[in-house]
Amino acid sequence: MIGPQASEPEFCPNAGCRYHEREAAGACVWYVRFGAFHTRARGRIQRFRCRSCGKSCSTQTFSVHYWSHYTNDLRWLLGQLYACAGLRQIARLAGVTHRVIQNRCRRLARNALAVMDLALQGLELGEHVAMDGFESFTRSQYHPNNITHLCGCHSQFIYAAVHTLVRRKGAMSEKQRQLRAAIDSVWTPSGTIAEQCSEMLADLAPVLERACEHRAAAVELRSDEHPAYRRALRSVASLARRLEDGTLVHRRTPSRAARTTGNPLFAVNYVDRQLRKNLAEYVRETVRQGREVNSQMERFSIFMVLHNFLTPHRVTDHARPADYLTHAKVAGLTGSDLDSLLSRMSTHRHVYTHLGSAQWWIRRIWLHLHENPPAVKVRRGCVRQRVVSLAPVALPRYLLA
Repeated sequence: MIGPQASEPEFCPNAGCRYHEREAAGACVWYVRFGAFHTRARGRIQRFRCRSCGKSCSTQTFSVHYWSHYTNDLRWLLGQLYACAGLRQIARLAGVTHRVIQNRCRRLARNALAVMDLALQGLELGEHVAMDGFESFTRSQYHPNNITHLCGCHSQFIYAAVHTLVRRKGAMSEKQRQLRAAIDSVWTPSGTIAEQCSEMLADLAPVLERACEHRAAAVELRSDEHPAYRRALRSVASLARRLEDGTLVHRRTPSRAARTTGNPLFAVNYVDRQLRKNLAEYVRETVRQGREVNSQMERFSIFMVLHNFLTPHRVTDHARPADYLTHAKVAGLTGSDLDSLLSRMSTHRHVYTHLGSAQWWIRRIWLHLHENPPAVKVRRGCVRQRVVSLAPVALPRYLLA
């Protein structure tokens, strides 16, 4: 086994049981040993049974390698993903198929979302924030997307991110316009940037409101001059009131301003650069583009945690992690609970029912609720039956639990 694994059950896996919560399960001995079984992959596996509801489980239930017959080094996988390697390239190095790597990415993504969920619970914002959209594409340049993320202006900590599909824009040849028209005839994006940004701001509205109440000066929400951001901000009633009383200020900067450290949008520009550098599908003119929106956002969530908690806030000559400040430490997000969750990210399993915050953007990624563009038969003007998207009903139950 790679890394420390659970030797005793941590909670009852039955979501309806009173011992499903870690606090209740840790207060008493709620289980009895219930035999064991042998596997060729991992040897002897101990089983347990809950004294309250009778639900059985094993040590594998609490491992990140649950429902798998092969144990991968997920710490190594995290390093490969953050080093701009493609999935098939990683699979060749690991000696497995790319579907195995994709499956392990999904497991890591859910653990990364659990880390972000804990970090956002009771967050006390002590800095101005900046919001901007990162433009890329899914599957082809006829399906561009906009990943809007909100960062701390001083810490460059990424607090949230949402994905929006948009129509292709810009200069096109006559043939390209005909192809876009064929796609438009069978499909158009259902959401807008303003709607998605509104959902993200609604998630973070309680945090922004507390910051407005506790800071002596007004809190700034910085963005470029895209009209969608202004509409999104005013669509959230609590933030609109803060704009009116002056405790929240929407500061807009032209997107063509020099992208230096003196730019008010330096934080989001910096994150955009890190995305271009560290994730294979966002490298300019890449041949490793994302092919499924939900999988793209899963990899973004992994990047988010690696950037926030494990990357130096400023590059120095120190080689040891203890010698530098991370973006999370600069943002004031520290604590034993977070450290414990981070240390278990590549070894233990985190479940959906333990998410504590009401962050809708986290649940959308976890449950695969993002829209996917269809594959279109251009000559016939119809949608292909074979698509790469994976509907929530098609996901294995062990990933949704």
